[in-house]
Amino acid sequence: MKNKEKELAKIWEKNINKEEAKIRADRILKYVLKYYPNAKSVLELGVGLGFVLLHFNKYNKYGLDLSKEHLKIARKIVPDAKLFIQDMHNFKVKEKFDIIFTTNECINEVRPYENWELTFNSVFNHLNNNGLFILEMPTENYLKKHKEKIVELEETPSGYIYDKTHINDNKLTWDTIFFKKLKNGLYKIEKDNYDELIYPVKKVKQSLNKYFKILELSYFNKKENVIIVCRKGKIK
Repeated sequence: MKNKEKELAKIWEKNINKEEAKIRADRILKYVLKYYPNAKSVLELGVGLGFVLLHFNKYNKYGLDLSKEHLKIARKIVPDAKLFIQDMHNFKVKEKFDIIFTTNECINEVRPYENWELTFNSVFNHLNNNGLFILEMPTENYLKKHKEKIVELEETPSGYIYDKTHINDNKLTWDTIFFKKLKNGLYKIEKDNYDELIYPVKKVKQSLNKYFKILELSYFNKKENVIIVCRKGKIK
């Protein structure tokens, strides 16, 4: 299992869309500059390989992730960041932060939903007064899109990738097969499998309102994704 995780981390590193990572970072930074222009520290939940956090140049950078293999790569990509191997729903560190954010579909791998609530509580406990929590997540439109998605074989820098998705209620399961091209011209198969849970925006807003004041909610990608910008408030 350990060797498989290491191999998959290397494949993801080679195939990462760096332009998309910068777009995600810029999208978060837009709200940081709008609502907390003097912020000094940022923590990314689900930092992965570090390609988003990399673009927070003028901030004290922190990140956490459950994958030891991902963080090994992140330490090379963002050498000036302090990284923690922890789960986002019950993380505990000594520091507090001006900004905590999570992007892509990271939070959607957290389950059950009670652990989303615990995540929001952990974020609240680690934010400085007036700190921001910026949550990016897919919506039910994203789930609908994948019901209609045609599976294709896609060429990547490491070879080819084949994604197949299965949907059961609000659970989106990814079955990914990598065809890694070897030096001798042959291919090695590596498989990855994970679930994402998609919840209604209304439900998530209700949970966030217990800890934060929602400053802005913005949809993008044909309403398949949403960013919710929150400021630390008083627990209700």
